[in-house]
Amino acid sequence: MSSVTLPSEPTAPRPQRARGHIGLGFTARGLQRLRQEGCGRCLLPNAFGGDPVAVVINTAGGLTGGDRFSVDLRLAGGARAVLTTQAAERIYRAAGGRAEIANRLALGPGASLHWLPQETILFEHAAMTRRLEVEMAPDARFLGLETLVLGRRAMGEALSRAAITDNWRIRRGGRLIHAEALRLEGNVGALAGRRALLDSARALAVLILVAPDAEAMVDVARGLLPAEGLRAAASAWEGRLVVRWMAADLQPLKRALGHFLNGFPGARVPSVWQI
Repeated sequence: MSSVTLPSEPTAPRPQRARGHIGLGFTARGLQRLRQEGCGRCLLPNAFGGDPVAVVINTAGGLTGGDRFSVDLRLAGGARAVLTTQAAERIYRAAGGRAEIANRLALGPGASLHWLPQETILFEHAAMTRRLEVEMAPDARFLGLETLVLGRRAMGEALSRAAITDNWRIRRGGRLIHAEALRLEGNVGALAGRRALLDSARALAVLILVAPDAEAMVDVARGLLPAEGLRAAASAWEGRLVVRWMAADLQPLKRALGHFLNGFPGARVPSVWQI
């Protein structure tokens, strides 16, 4: 008797996931290497005599669970560059898994990098893991800014469930000098409302300057902080300056960031920002 093969149960198709990667390299003379993969794209507008500018684009339009995006940026000795993004990064509802963002930066002797992406906006049921790794020479200069928005107040958005893990690791001369970590998971709205955490702030930003003269810049930084409308503070120790802002919504925060960058020596707001 011949055997009969029964049709197997249909399986649900695996959802398509976005993958994006950008590899950049600069020397003191300018761009040396550019690699673009998947949904990762990079524009290099004319800086009109200023430092070279790289504008990162995620053509997927945002990230959701299972998506991956990464930037690998290397500056040779004496190289200078500014990196920003064309628009805010949006982390959408995750049906499964987390969106993963991994950024690795390497700065050679005397190099200078301004890492100034636009804000990251989290939507309801978003899930994100992000990591920033910086390896820099002892005399290199790194100015890094990250901004996080827990739902857009002007759009009537409020987060109740989300998962966020955000880590910075900065090494100078091979030694870990700064570790920055944020983790919110579960009822993010209730967690953020606690006074010991975000005290109901829905938009927050952190700026870190690691440079030989970082500690000497603390008074300049404090003079650029807003007098009212949001909370901000600056501190400096052991070759680094850290500035933090918290606000009820993105717009007052972004105006404060623009005021700070345009007034801080050697910095300026990237031209693609909308303030």
